[in-house]
Amino acid sequence: MLNLLDVETEQEERAPSRDRQIMRIIEALLFSTADSVSLEKIKEIVSSVYPVGLRELRRLIDALREEYRDQNRAFTIDEIADGYLLRTVEEMGPYVELLHLNRRGEKLSKASMEVLAIIAYRSPITRAEVEAIRGVDSSGTVASLIERGLIEEVGRKEAPGRPIQWGVTKRFLKHFGLKSAADIHQIK
Repeated sequence: MLNLLDVETEQEERAPSRDRQIMRIIEALLFSTADSVSLEKIKEIVSSVYPVGLRELRRLIDALREEYRDQNRAFTIDEIADGYLLRTVEEMGPYVELLHLNRRGEKLSKASMEVLAIIAYRSPITRAEVEAIRGVDSSGTVASLIERGLIEEVGRKEAPGRPIQWGVTKRFLKHFGLKSAADIHQIK
């Protein structure tokens, strides 16, 4: 004769734990997109099934990251541009590069890299200030960086004509693997 307590215990053992289910949801969300996903968005989605707090989500993301490391997986979870992103680990870089070797049109010109570096380090900065540093017209380069989504308007300078001030975008942070614009100043 089966005891009701034994049946409930057996069902609980077969059913994945709440944490494991939340970790699977997080993994699915990160796997399904090439963009970083904010902790708030993850919470919003997970909370539709399981009530969860931000601290608990961070703990579960850290547990997933540790699990991937312990299993020697080729990917990890990185915190990038105010969100989380599933990325390949550094030692797999050469193989991923081989896959994308023939991609065209993604490289920035020397002038674009120069302007981007100036804007990244000196943000917020106007185009005229960039040109003063470089010594050449940068309007075409600035337009190209805007088109690529690497810089954006971040305000207006309190000066005659109120010129636009530029800064880097989340796409820039993601491309260069930075958590925030403050990390730019930590690069050596």
